[in-house]
Amino acid sequence: MNLLLVLASVFIAVVWLITLQRIAFEREQTLAAEMEANSSLAIAFEQQVFRALKAAEQVAAFVREQYRRQGDAIDLRRWVEEGVIREEMFTIVSVVDEQGDIVSSSQNTGPVNYADREFFKAQRDARIDHLFINQPVLGRVSGRWLIPMSLRIEHEDGSFAGVVVMAVSPEDVTHFFKQVDLGPQGLLELAGLDGVVRARKVGARSEFGLGAESLAWFQRQKLHSADDFYDSGEAGDGVARIVSYRTMADYPLMVTVATAYDEEMATTLQRRYSYLMAAVGVTLVVMLLVGLLALMLVRQRSATEALQGSEALFRATFHQAAMGIVHISPEGRILRVNEKFARMLGRPAEALQGGNIFDLCDPGVASAARRFLNQQLVSEVRELSPEIEKTYRREDGSLLWVCEALSVVRNSQGHPEFLVLVAQDVTERKHLEARLCHDAEHDALTGLANRVRFHQRLDQALASVHVQGELCAVLYIDLDGFKAINDRHGHAVGDSLLQMAARRLEGCVRSTDTVARFGGDEFGIVLAKLHSSQDCERVALKVLDVLAKPFDLDGCVVRISASVGTALFPLHGENGQDLLKYADQAMYAAKHAGKNRFHCFGG
Repeated sequence: MNLLLVLASVFIAVVWLITLQRIAFEREQTLAAEMEANSSLAIAFEQQVFRALKAAEQVAAFVREQYRRQGDAIDLRRWVEEGVIREEMFTIVSVVDEQGDIVSSSQNTGPVNYADREFFKAQRDARIDHLFINQPVLGRVSGRWLIPMSLRIEHEDGSFAGVVVMAVSPEDVTHFFKQVDLGPQGLLELAGLDGVVRARKVGARSEFGLGAESLAWFQRQKLHSADDFYDSGEAGDGVARIVSYRTMADYPLMVTVATAYDEEMATTLQRRYSYLMAAVGVTLVVMLLVGLLALMLVRQRSATEALQGSEALFRATFHQAAMGIVHISPEGRILRVNEKFARMLGRPAEALQGGNIFDLCDPGVASAARRFLNQQLVSEVRELSPEIEKTYRREDGSLLWVCEALSVVRNSQGHPEFLVLVAQDVTERKHLEARLCHDAEHDALTGLANRVRFHQRLDQALASVHVQGELCAVLYIDLDGFKAINDRHGHAVGDSLLQMAARRLEGCVRSTDTVARFGGDEFGIVLAKLHSSQDCERVALKVLDVLAKPFDLDGCVVRISASVGTALFPLHGENGQDLLKYADQAMYAAKHAGKNRFHCFGG
């Protein structure tokens, strides 16, 4: 009887230990998965903000250069009307002289002075040649809360000559919130390292201009430029969140993405309740069995029936588990599988039993999975990670991604008897990661590389030709007449035109070259490894030819042309930034020369 009580107590303790470990394991797994997903979103948000700031810096630098040439005769309103300035996210672009008075603006401002604004003082008092992002202020022209961004203008002697200032709405900064589902309590934030929030979106509520010093992620960024963690919300609105933040490299800003802990952990918490109820049920069953066995210990039949009941309980637990479970031999032969694992692979359990687990793996990962199993067999201690992410092939040929944990069951002599494999389906998470990675480097409308991907491929091409002593070229392409077609026929026709133009541009280059869309009707091409400048000229002429041909857009035939600017390495520049700038300048020269032509920088 004492032995029976001891065994029952140990069994109950093991059940509760396994249950609590399972609860802790699932919580950690869900939390880690959500942190990884939020980290990917934070990277995508950081890249979106970075592209917007770089676009603002380019527009400001262009306006500054034109102001140096034209002086007070510069007419920004006419530039906006003619499409010279096409960045729609900026509510206003202005040139301000050294006294703070507006010289020219994209809007009708009247007499306005900005000498007392922080962005004006910062550019006046410090010789900085980069974009200054101001705290949100109430606009004197628009009457709305805006985030001013400014770039310093200097006289030829280096003295202060004013600023180029533009402004963006805080709501436009957090527009990324609409592209992803962060939940009703999700948070998206852009804050300055000065401790002031530039823009924040919490659910449907927008905020800006608030202090960020007390927030946990702001305090952590002082020690780590990027991190993922759980925040209790005590310093904020009291909502516990899973937080991912990143500090931007080129700007004194940080981006933060956070999802509500209760919303993301709801399913895990529900399973926790189920596990606890199951453990309570098992405990009650064991206690009941102990009572029955104590009363009927002398009856062998009762003992046999109790053993059969225990076996039934094991089988029910095995087959009703929320994850796929497989018992395999040390050689990889499948001894038994539960129903969840069979459904994951789309095969009957009877067809799987007796087969080899490595035959089910995707061929590319079978050898790695075999090494992982062998490492677990020879390891006497937990020095190796007990988990691996790998792929299986379902019955229909589709790919199944799983997070797989493997443990070894040993006999009393310490020799492996069999292994227990627990598999969790993570296919949807893998697909989401792939989509986020693709979207971060490609244009959503045309499928071409975006500006970030363009610069990566350009840097790779420059590194290659630099070693081999060959040429490399950049083409900057602007569609002539696109705006008129877009206005006359609508955005749907305009989008179809851009997609068809993208396909034609891809047909003009080799597989080793890169075609990208910068935004609007502007495209870029990287021509890698050219033998002579004539090769670049031939591609430019081919681009002009294919874009000049009619476009049949569902019965609507339209014609456009293109202005193309080119710059070559190493003839015109040694780095990608200079080459793109010179190609852009050459494109404007082609456009001013009458359009439907190309112009080589310096030619």
